[in-house]
Amino acid sequence: MKIGILLVGRASEDLVEKYGTYAEMLIALINSEGQNFEFKTFNILDSVFPENHSVCDGWIVTGSPHGVYEDHPWIPTVSQLINDIYNANMPIFGVCFGHQLIAQALGGRVEKSIKGWGLGLHTYEINNRADYMGNLSKEVTLNICHQDQVLEAPAGATIYARSQFCENAGFYIKDKVLTMQAHPEFLVEFIKALLNARRDITIPKEFVDPALVKLNSYPDTVQSDQFAETIRKFFLS
Repeated sequence: MKIGILLVGRASEDLVEKYGTYAEMLIALINSEGQNFEFKTFNILDSVFPENHSVCDGWIVTGSPHGVYEDHPWIPTVSQLINDIYNANMPIFGVCFGHQLIAQALGGRVEKSIKGWGLGLHTYEINNRADYMGNLSKEVTLNICHQDQVLEAPAGATIYARSQFCENAGFYIKDKVLTMQAHPEFLVEFIKALLNARRDITIPKEFVDPALVKLNSYPDTVQSDQFAETIRKFFLS
């Protein structure tokens, strides 16, 4: 199976050099158990777009520091591609910004949350499991880094992950759309480095510092491996 990755964000060069791009992190996560999917990355920010939705068998939209409501010329292009993928009944997975853009493209609503930043370790309640989610625990802890939230999911979506901070943290539509607000691909060491780099530059320290304390105290609570299995089962379902 060939999965196209729409890379719509980038970390700083020093972080990329040490940890890889967002696309490379996702590839490492998904292929972590020897399941060798074939991947093709399209660097959207460098104007590298797929010819059309049919060049791959499934798709992923990555995270990004941008907002889905911002005026970037590539956002309408990617949004149309998401609709083409959806209308062709092909599988698509979105993480963080990808989760939000898929929601918006399919008729949902995304805004900057009045709750502020969510950073570091975060636990979601898992309900309404799809068939391929049987491995997920009743609660799943992953790393997050976001301020925007999906306030209204698209029509036909089922919310399966939620918390008091983020009520629409993950949704699916039938067996062809899967999203997650969190970053299962982010290692603890990476998000610590990311938060330190953004501290009091793009993210206020009053949000960053408590998140770093929790990351240092409970680094082994992240359940990325569990969610990786869900992603694999989703694409193979």
